[in-house]
Amino acid sequence: MKRVLFSILFLFFLVGCEKKEIPLGNLPGAQIYHGITRSDVRCFRCHGPIGEGASAPALVKEGKTIDSALFVKTVLDGRNRMPPFASVLSEVEIKSIIDWLEKVNQKTDGNG
Repeated sequence: MKRVLFSILFLFFLVGCEKKEIPLGNLPGAQIYHGITRSDVRCFRCHGPIGEGASAPALVKEGKTIDSALFVKTVLDGRNRMPPFASVLSEVEIKSIIDWLEKVNQKTDGNG
């Protein structure tokens, strides 16, 4: 019985783990944001696949990212429920995320 239950759960896990394409996924910011090059960073889990917001605030509004300086400061220092990433990400890495978010959201809005 346990074996059958385990097999069923494993199949659900495999089906649920269907790989989804990341827009402009070759860009460094996309790789970091989605935890591909940095397993200790997975922004998409809270902020959504392209920054549209999920359990955490949207990083883009009307196809544009939030203010870059505020974005960098928030990622480095943390804010509300978001932990600080100063010991994890460099400012260059954070700016690459901003660059990717801007490009992917311009593309999805039809402006890019």
